[in-house]
Amino acid sequence: MQAGLVALAPAWLAGCVNTRQFERAESVASDAVARPQVGDSWSYRELNGYNRNIEGELRYTVEQADALWLSVELEGTSASALRGGQKELYAAPWAVMRDTVYDRQNTYNPPLPVLPSDLTPGTREFWQSMVTSDPKERARRWHVQLDVLGEERIAVPAGEFDAIHVRRIVRFEHPSFFRTDSVRTEHLWFVPEVKHWVKREWRGTYRQTLRTRQPEFREDWIVWELTRFNVA
Repeated sequence: MQAGLVALAPAWLAGCVNTRQFERAESVASDAVARPQVGDSWSYRELNGYNRNIEGELRYTVEQADALWLSVELEGTSASALRGGQKELYAAPWAVMRDTVYDRQNTYNPPLPVLPSDLTPGTREFWQSMVTSDPKERARRWHVQLDVLGEERIAVPAGEFDAIHVRRIVRFEHPSFFRTDSVRTEHLWFVPEVKHWVKREWRGTYRQTLRTRQPEFREDWIVWELTRFNVA
């Protein structure tokens, strides 16, 4: 049963000869991304992308800057796995080692870049990692395509910003045996002066195992918009 899922991985990588794994403990986009400092913080409102209802408010605060640790505070609810008291870990800005922004708490080995190493419009990069959400289960492959779509002026509750628009397309093995062809499309609007994204959203699709001719199923559509920030 499991072998059918493992066999998907080579298909994802077909044609992606430049797929990389993160190895260096340094900033991914070193020329454009300032390293956050202890005490830097970003607050967001979470919206349901399908109906624009506000679901909750979350706040990230940098607790450690060398190996980047962010604490999470949450008011209200989140459709993701985000909960108050959690920690997000990054090997560098912004190569994630552990997060909960999707439906589970994920650990990435090696770390998986959230932003490309080159933020020039038109850049396309491919990265991969092995991901676990339960230490008792085997690691599952994630393959990420990063595209820099360009510079955009964007308005969020915290104000208007000149942002770099990055798209992430994530193809992955879901821990549930009953899901296959899982794909998440994510958009981030990153602002160097803010040291973080001012907006981030993702949604996904999948098919049921053994029913691949059936229509795709939709995951949640989660949107985070910056409401305030404090950076050194």
